[in-house]
Formats: sequence, structure tokens, C-alpha cells
Amino acid sequence: MRVNVKNALIVGCLGALLTGPALALEEKKEKRKDESASEPAKAAIETETKPESKSWLGDFGLTFIYENSVGSGSFTTKGESAQPYWNMSYSIRPSYTISKDLRIKTSLRFDLDQNIIENYQSSNVEPNQLQFYDIRWSFSQGGFAGFGAEGFGPVDDEGKRGDFLSFDWSATFYFPTAKASQLSNKILGLGAAFYTTFQPVNWFDFKYTFGAVKNFNEYTGKVLDTSNLSLPAQSRANGAESLGEGLVALAGYNLEWSMTQDLALDFMWPAGLGDMSLTIGWTYFQNYTYGNTARDEFTAENATPGRGYSDLMRGVVDISWQPISYLGVSIGWLVDQSPKTADGSDFRFPWWDTSNGSENRQSFYLDLVGTF
Repeated sequence: MRVNVKNALIVGCLGALLTGPALALEEKKEKRKDESASEPAKAAIETETKPESKSWLGDFGLTFIYENSVGSGSFTTKGESAQPYWNMSYSIRPSYTISKDLRIKTSLRFDLDQNIIENYQSSNVEPNQLQFYDIRWSFSQGGFAGFGAEGFGPVDDEGKRGDFLSFDWSATFYFPTAKASQLSNKILGLGAAFYTTFQPVNWFDFKYTFGAVKNFNEYTGKVLDTSNLSLPAQSRANGAESLGEGLVALAGYNLEWSMTQDLALDFMWPAGLGDMSLTIGWTYFQNYTYGNTARDEFTAENATPGRGYSDLMRGVVDISWQPISYLGVSIGWLVDQSPKTADGSDFRFPWWDTSNGSENRQSFYLDLVGTF
């Protein structure tokens, strides 16, 4: 057995800043928008492709993702919840390779979307509103450590066998350009993530990801600065929501920490023109607020005192096809929902749910992915 370590000192020095998507020298797709339970991500699949190839952009790179998705009421047949939903989103991700030998890269990420057909779950202030998400600035390193063995692991076009177990890291800064972040008085977000990939053969791999994001907010609770409004905010004189001149408290605490654990099975096979892959993924999100409430005489009987906490799971089934070097398509479905039923008596099935009434979380999507 051989052990491969690429500049572990860099990883140790930057360990406090590691986060973001797994490093892939050519990304086919990646659709994570936000990992807080208050605003679930639209999708969550990361796929690595073949080793680095020469690009006409040199050390620079660019990934563009255009997505159409339907769901969240489109498949409910009864009641007011039976309303169609159609969303279009765009993601622009320029990148620069800092070191090819160490496989270190930095990238920016700009995400925005627009609801073409809205329903009861729309969070827009105005119909068909164009929404921007937080801008992300990431640093990443692929394969900083790995384990290889003779007769075990993927084989490249030259017959050289690669590591069957590899480790990546990435670090991301989240800048509060989204409306939701601005309303929560967010200053900055810092995250960390490590990725482990097990690939015994060319056509199969298993990925495990652990990540965490720390938010820095001006206030622990949601606070509205009335100087940004054209009209005075409604509040009671000397009421509990009045925090001082020009500040009004809104309901709820801000999220301080978000932790993510992600599992994905990838199956790859040639399909004549281009390569195809099937990904089955499961992600578990845990979110913690700044607030920590103690039990008193006003606490409800079934309430659980302590730090504010919520969780969310996501199941994804995705098929991707890359017919040419710079263009790929991805089609699949995803379900964002609570791990357990409303009464807490049973666990929900992660990968399919089109009949859960007003809580229907099923979405289908079609992506066009350009990678340069």
C-alpha cells in the first residue's frame, strides 16, 4: 500500500477556514444554494469528472449552470396546496488555479433565481421577483492526501492506477448579498468542509462530506433598521419589540451554526457520445440559533428549553450526461423535508414524496451545465 500526502502543512494552517464544494478540476454540476433550514437548498449533488485537461482559458475556468425546476404543489391534487410552481435559476462560477501540482484553486460563485409560476410557498416580496443569494469566495485543494494499492483503484487512460481513497478540503467566505441575509443583519459567514472519496474502480465511487458554517450577525435576533424604510415600522410605544431609536425586533433568532453531513453513491459508465453518471445522495442539515431559552412558568408543556435547533434532510436522484467537453445536462429530482413525520412517530422516506399534502417537498429539475 502507498500513502500520498500533498502539502499537509497547508491544510493544517488553513484548517479553521475549510468549507464549500469538493474540489473537482472539471465540474459537471453543483447546485447548492443555501444550507439553512429557514431557506432550504434547491439541490445538492457534486460530481467529479476525469483528471484535469487543458483549457483554452489556461489557469482560469468558468462554470455556468442554468436550471429549470418544478414542484412544491405541482403534484398535489387536493385543496389549496394544489398549485403549480416553476423556478428558473442561474449560477456563474469563475475560478483560478493557484497551483496545478498541489491542485489548489480559488473560485467565486454568483447565484440568482426567479419564480416564473409562483404558489403558496413563494417567499418573494413581489411576484416573479429576481432573487440574489450570498456571494461565495472559496479556496479548495483536491487530493491533498490519499491511499493507493496495486490492483485496487481507478485506472486512467495511460494505465496508471490512482488512489482508491482520497481527501479534499475547501474554504468559503459568504458575503451577505441575499435579502434574507440582510434582514438577519448578517456580516459574514465562514465555513469548513472535508471530503472523503472511496473509488475502488472506474465506474463507482462513494463520497462522505462533513461541513460547518459559522455566521456572524450584528444582532443575535432578527432586527429591522427603520432607516432603510420609506414608512415607519408598526410597533408599540415602549413595546418589547422596540430596541432603541430606529431599531425594531422581529420574531425569531438568527442562525449561528449550520452543520452538514452528506453521503453520495456515484455510478459512471460510457454512453457512446460522452459519459453518463447516476448519483444517489442523502444530506442531513443541523441548524443552531444564537438564542438559548430556559424553562419558566410560561413555557408550554411540550416545549423543549435550550438552544434553538432545527434539522432537515434532502434526498436526490440525479442522472448527468456530458456529450462534449464543455457542455453537459443533468436531470433528476430531490426532496427537502424534515427527517420525521409531523407527530414524530415515524421517519420519512428520503427520495420520494409527491402526496404529502401541503408539506409536499418533491421537485424535478433539468440543468444545462457549461464548463470551460
